[in-house]
Formats: sequence, C-alpha cells, structure tokens
Amino acid sequence: MWRGTHQGDFMGIPATGKSVSVTYSDLWRIENGQAVENWVQMDMLGLMQQLGVAPAPGQG
Repeated sequence: MWRGTHQGDFMGIPATGKSVSVTYSDLWRIENGQAVENWVQMDMLGLMQQLGVAPAPGQG
C-alpha cells in the first residue's frame, strides 16, 4: 500500500492536501537473474474517490 498527501497537481487534479492510501500490485519478470519487465496495477478508482473527483460507493 502506498500512502501520501496530495500536495501537487496529479493527472490534472489540483492539490487537495488530502491524505490518501492506494493499494497496488507490483509484478516483475526475472530472466537470467535480472529484472527485465515490470507491471504495476493501482486502484485508481479508489484514489480518485479519496481525492473527491469520483463518487464513493453508493453515492453515484
């Protein structure tokens, strides 16, 4: 889980000063002992809900 404070523009959303936490998955492909690819999947809907730009569950 990533945690932080929205202190600057993010994806066109002006800073809100809100504390946020985002769940994510981080997957690495290893080849011959070296990391060669990386995929990250974040809960962007949850983040947008925390920032107040998407309706929370049951409020849409």
